[in-house]
Amino acid sequence: MKIIDMKVEQYVQMGKSDMAFSGHEVVIVKIQTDRDVEGIGFLSTPVYPHGITSDIAVRLLKRNIRNIILNENPLHIEKLWWKMFDAPWRLGMRGMIRDCIAAVDFALWDIKSKLLNIPLADIFGYRRDKILTYANVGHQLPPDELAEKAAEYVNEGHTAVKIRGGLSAVSLAEANKRVHAVREAIGEDVKLMVDVNGSWDAEIAIQQLKAWEKYNIYWLEEPVPPEDVSGYERVQKYAGNTYIAGGEQNTGLTEFKQFIDKKVIDIIQPNAMATGGITDWLRIYNYATANSIPISPWNLQQIHIHLAAGHPNVKWVEYFSHDREYFQDNLIKGPALKETKGDDGVYLLTPDTVGIGIELDEELAEQTLVKEE
Repeated sequence: MKIIDMKVEQYVQMGKSDMAFSGHEVVIVKIQTDRDVEGIGFLSTPVYPHGITSDIAVRLLKRNIRNIILNENPLHIEKLWWKMFDAPWRLGMRGMIRDCIAAVDFALWDIKSKLLNIPLADIFGYRRDKILTYANVGHQLPPDELAEKAAEYVNEGHTAVKIRGGLSAVSLAEANKRVHAVREAIGEDVKLMVDVNGSWDAEIAIQQLKAWEKYNIYWLEEPVPPEDVSGYERVQKYAGNTYIAGGEQNTGLTEFKQFIDKKVIDIIQPNAMATGGITDWLRIYNYATANSIPISPWNLQQIHIHLAAGHPNVKWVEYFSHDREYFQDNLIKGPALKETKGDDGVYLLTPDTVGIGIELDEELAEQTLVKEE
């Protein structure tokens, strides 16, 4: 069996964002084999004020990575991962290059599970039928309106909600107002997480932990920049009853190993796209699990629902529900996410479609496809 071609499609939607972005981009990768089995993967990124960047990823995939994997056996996923990683850019292995490797890696796992005629969730040797979620309430709203929105989620059955509080979203004063308003609106029994997106330093994080002690914050997410291991270590000492979560911007086992070995993060959040695909995510998962650190991957519901179902040490998946205008989730309509409710919160049912189950909304795809000139 071998790879005979790889197609790459670029989609851009401008003007819809709840953060300081100009839009969002998605790149779809389709790998064809000589067995008539096609694997589909993707990467996504915001459109920053300095402009579109996914065209660079498209060029890298079409020209370089395609040449690396062409004529190889798609079942040799570990070999192909290292072959992509060991290309001449190895020393710069963060960001977009990892995203490109991830898109190909997703497609390869899609092929493998399709050949076995099973959902990706079933390929790892363990299966849960439903996965507990926490609701991302990352809406950019005034404190009172954000509190109302969080209460809506709780009324729908969610028992854990996450809001933004970092300097990339609001001032410290506004973050304080958000936390106060949301806690009042959701009550004491609902878990409240606050995401800082790595925008504070250790001193600010320590002071905010003290100020928010009365609000019983369940976890503080990425209080300091992703490379600041010593900052995490300082913050951890003052965290009290608040868990410290982090890792969504980190890549590779080497980076996560620092946090795990030093015991400075209570819940790690590896993203299978940011770290270079399912293949690398599994390395991180296994090391964290061996060290009794729970995992709660952020975003990327289409992939993480499968990984969570197949791995018991995944505590939650982050849930971007129907009222979030998020291009990735609007464009990629499959696998379908189906809810069920329990006393302890809202669950997502494990997909039962073969492979990953990626499907595009055809109308939106046609509107946002970047056509080749």
